[in-house]
Amino acid sequence: MKELEAVNILLSVIGEAPIDSLSDITVNEISDSALARKTLHEVSRDVQAEGWSWNTDNDVTYTRDSTSEVKIPSSALKVVFSTSQYGYDQFVVRGTRVYDRKEHTYALQNDVTANQVVSYLDWDELPHAAQQYVAIRAARIYADRYLNSNAIYVYTTQDEQYARTMLIRAEERGGGDNLLYGNDLGGPIGISYFPRNGLNYRRN
Repeated sequence: MKELEAVNILLSVIGEAPIDSLSDITVNEISDSALARKTLHEVSRDVQAEGWSWNTDNDVTYTRDSTSEVKIPSSALKVVFSTSQYGYDQFVVRGTRVYDRKEHTYALQNDVTANQVVSYLDWDELPHAAQQYVAIRAARIYADRYLNSNAIYVYTTQDEQYARTMLIRAEERGGGDNLLYGNDLGGPIGISYFPRNGLNYRRN
């Protein structure tokens, strides 16, 4: 699905005609298409911040700059430092810098490795299931904000729930989880996956 198609989905929900080209959201343009695209980007960032297999990297090393500070790319939505690796240091991300809560400083003694990094991906980099879910969720929010129609809200809520189910199924299919022989990460037999707990036992 192209981003233009997704924006047109949002516009169709409020009864607007489709557009042929995307609006430039870097300028302060107030139009139905511009608001639709902004809503799409907002929802995409929110969904991606949950952390999925396709936008999560493990063991990412960040190097210090000339001031001994570690800058985190703006595309990073979540950065997690392992407590087992840094047992005596308490690193967290504040803004775009890594902060040492033990020493109360941004100036670090060494480079640091994040156990897990969740990154924001452009629309074309998202898998289809994610694009579908983001588009439908954005359409519901967009319609509720600018049209406030209960009939449309109920209809698109059902679509959103279905799309999220499909996204989670696609996520779990790639995990190799099996009740009989565990999973490809060495998860134990029998308890490597608990469907009733949904995303609580997802690998990310």
